[in-house]
Amino acid sequence: MPASSRFSGPTSEALTPREHEVLRWIAEGKGNREVAKVLGISLRTVEKHMENILRKFDVDNRTAAVMAWSRGKRHG
Repeated sequence: MPASSRFSGPTSEALTPREHEVLRWIAEGKGNREVAKVLGISLRTVEKHMENILRKFDVDNRTAAVMAWSRGKRHG
């Protein structure tokens, strides 16, 4: 079953403001180190935000998280 068919996770409103920022930069193609530098936070903090984002959207990778976030923005 395609990921888009099985997505039933929360909308982007389930994310904290900082998680939105992190995911926005990830969607722009930045890696965790780049996001940490841009936001002035540690790499570990970015990794923790990504763990939370993946868990909240119930997905396994960054690409799926960005897709879920994008759908949430359109439908939310």
